[in-house]
Amino acid sequence: MAGNASTRASSVVLPLAVLLLVAGGALQAFVPAPGAASSLRGAEPAAAAVAYGALAAAMPAPAQAFSETELNQFGLAFSIFFLGFWIAGFFRLLTVGKL
Repeated sequence: MAGNASTRASSVVLPLAVLLLVAGGALQAFVPAPGAASSLRGAEPAAAAVAYGALAAAMPAPAQAFSETELNQFGLAFSIFFLGFWIAGFFRLLTVGKL
């Protein structure tokens, strides 16, 4: 039971951190008004890029979310659909009479 609670808590932390970084970065994404004093203009975007890169590296890739069985089932359904589409196209080719 304790493992489920810690997993649930850790699964909430990453999306919350992403939202906070996006909200914080969105406020600093606009160009400051003319005459605004900014000593290091390139420091903030570089830090934001590092933070976004670290978050992207921490998140799992979408392709890792599917099992081999699920991919095989999708391939089977896709091949049946493609075969039907190909047969319909071939039938159309033969019935038009403009070979």
